[in-house]
Amino acid sequence: MKKIINNNYLIFLNILIIVYSLYICLSVFKEKAVLTDDLAGFYVLPSVSGSYFSFIYSFLDSQIMAARPVSGVVTGTLTFLSKNNESVYFMGLLFFPLSLMVIYWVARKMVSKELASLFTLLYLCSSIGTSIQFSTIMLNSNLATIFFALSIYYVYVRKNIFISSLFFIASVFSYEIFLPLILLNLFLIKENKKRILFAVLTVGIIVIFRKVIQPNVFVNSYQRDEIGRAFELKRVMFVAMCTAKLFFRDFFEGMYKAVLNLRKMNAFEVILSLLISSAVYKLFCNYDFKSKLQDYKNLTIISFISILAGLSIYLFSSYIPTLFGFENRNLGAIRLFYTLFIISGVICLSVKLKLHGKMISALLAGIALLFVITNISVKNSWMYASKFNNELFSKLNTALKENHIETGDICLDYDVFNEIIANPNLTFREPLFYKDWESPMLCKINGIDPLKIRVHNVETKKDCTVIFQYKNGKMTRTK
Repeated sequence: MKKIINNNYLIFLNILIIVYSLYICLSVFKEKAVLTDDLAGFYVLPSVSGSYFSFIYSFLDSQIMAARPVSGVVTGTLTFLSKNNESVYFMGLLFFPLSLMVIYWVARKMVSKELASLFTLLYLCSSIGTSIQFSTIMLNSNLATIFFALSIYYVYVRKNIFISSLFFIASVFSYEIFLPLILLNLFLIKENKKRILFAVLTVGIIVIFRKVIQPNVFVNSYQRDEIGRAFELKRVMFVAMCTAKLFFRDFFEGMYKAVLNLRKMNAFEVILSLLISSAVYKLFCNYDFKSKLQDYKNLTIISFISILAGLSIYLFSSYIPTLFGFENRNLGAIRLFYTLFIISGVICLSVKLKLHGKMISALLAGIALLFVITNISVKNSWMYASKFNNELFSKLNTALKENHIETGDICLDYDVFNEIIANPNLTFREPLFYKDWESPMLCKINGIDPLKIRVHNVETKKDCTVIFQYKNGKMTRTK
């Protein structure tokens, strides 16, 4: 009887996860919340022309996509299909729920169904790499996660190193975030000959593509890896400090802001949050945490080492590990393994402290509730940032008309850095208007002709002849 009841709670929790995930996607779609790189993606849609294959080649022939042919084809296809209907572009958001389905399917093959559901839920609501969930253009990260998870499944469950290698290569050719995690695949392979074969096959194909095929096929090929950075001591120390700040301060700062913003949640979000946490509690109320304690210890160690391996990619690039803004988009691998680390670590520590099953269940339910609340806060912040940008450009349009300005370079002066730090509506300093490539679409949306008016942030262009200052909700010409 208990088994039937527990299975019902498992089904209920999985339904809630699906409902919650789709609700987040629909919320972003309904509000047309588009920020940073997606603004540039939207702007080029009407100019897409020619045959599908010629467009895909031109799309891949760029510094960004040449190294990522798998996600480049998917993103390019989505862009091509969106040329006559901008709303189609938001279909890219569905790659995140798709990654959840794959994560759950793989996890349930390796751990219990209950833990697989909890793992999927906490990954869904993680504070790490939030852009992965809310930005269409970051479907490349979700594709990388899907292929990496399948690679682990085939190497660990099916023992098929050839298919595992192909999925790992597809992951790297979608986004490079899991490249250092080849160490995990090699660890899971038990025979030395198979390890060597996997390494030679995987690394060989990646190197041949990057160093031979890519520069010869694409005119605008660009090698994104910067090996020399790993030997810069100051750079290494800076990455280490950013990493420590990420886990020990920024992670909790975001949750604290989310709790302060509880009042901004609507009734449906409150009910859904309580239902999810209650389902987690009921699901694990009678769960046997002690019998597989050694497995949890192993998962804790593996996930910790995988986090370090995932972070090593920052030693070979110009990016830094951070939870703030759009730069958190590179944290897909960390998001995956930090979720696993939290679950296994909490269970291990709780059992060591001899906590009762219901106490551990309550603890997991509390973590789930806090994660869901934070995730909803980030969703609201993402939509707020989009509204802020549109209000900024809408008032600029009015000011331009009042000053009879129809052409030229215009600079917007507003304290963007203070805004993203001090504005309580921004949970993880979600990206407000800053880069030049963001302005054409914002102009178009808000009635400004981007072919005649070029809008810059005063922080990025100091020599504007016309400057408008935005302060306290008012747009004033200062130059």
